[in-house]
Amino acid sequence: MKQYLLSIMKGQKKGLLDYLIILLLLPLSLIYGMGVFCHRIFYFLKGPYEAPKPVISIGNITVGGAGKTPLVIWLARNLQDKGLKSIILIRGYMPHASKISDEVDMINEQIPYIPVLAGANREANIREAEDVLPVDLYICDDAFQHWRLWRKLDIVAIDAGNPFGNGCLLPAGILREPTSALRRAHIFVLTKTDGSNDIQALCSKLTKINPKALIVESRYKTIGAIGVFDNDILPENFLKDRRVVGFCAIGDPLSFESSLKNSGAKVAKQLSYMDHHVYKRDDIQRMVEFCCLQEIQVLVTTHKDAVKLKIFKDLFTSIRLVYIPIQLEITKGSDEFIQKVISVCRN
Repeated sequence: MKQYLLSIMKGQKKGLLDYLIILLLLPLSLIYGMGVFCHRIFYFLKGPYEAPKPVISIGNITVGGAGKTPLVIWLARNLQDKGLKSIILIRGYMPHASKISDEVDMINEQIPYIPVLAGANREANIREAEDVLPVDLYICDDAFQHWRLWRKLDIVAIDAGNPFGNGCLLPAGILREPTSALRRAHIFVLTKTDGSNDIQALCSKLTKINPKALIVESRYKTIGAIGVFDNDILPENFLKDRRVVGFCAIGDPLSFESSLKNSGAKVAKQLSYMDHHVYKRDDIQRMVEFCCLQEIQVLVTTHKDAVKLKIFKDLFTSIRLVYIPIQLEITKGSDEFIQKVISVCRN
């Protein structure tokens, strides 16, 4: 049911019943919009906290799946190469049933040399790190709507394949704010551009909303497969022509399906859970049993899911669990992007 509602919010379902559901939800979207406006006014009057070092925000205007975390990792790595020390501030979404934050664990595995401070109170994290950790700037994940913290630069990730869903605010659509809020952005990073049919039309729309913002284009690059429990880097063609079962719990499951397809794997079954799903032993046992019945030896997931599955190692005695590592690749505007961030940090 949740997946069905999400497909309506994203504009992927356009039947008569789907439109009726949107109409029923629109009054709630109006209330939500008023709440967003009041929340912003409150912090405007109160005044945001200004950190001792520049804060760079990487956020989005929609819920789920725009590719913020890979962008955070890409930016932190590239700034490190330029000699700038960053600290990543992340809310670290943790479902009530778990103390695991999938995004935090994934970032720690990919860039272990860059500190990651998790928690909803970014101001408190900055104050605790002050004079303790060396830092030139803070990279604040998912902070485009974080009014408590003053940012020197707002970077907005936009899924080029589905930028604004059906165009409605939550809960009728996937928008956190009206698209007019994009006027606050300094940089737009279009993600998954290889899955979009008309980048030019999207760029024109963004330029019309915010003509001063830099527009950067990017895509995901998959690199073979990696064993979840042994961290073995497998050959690039490991999945090619191999029968597998794929599963994920991310904001945009279609991007994972696309990665599996591009790997050349023969997908016997594809399972999608809601973003941040907390896996239970029953979930894993059902998948393993299906694989055994179908004589399938490999289960494939995402890195974000893999960090949550290591506690179930005992269930994978006869099945190999691997994940597809994904890196962000800037295809247009990389140099301008980095220089804009560096100039903000050094001014």
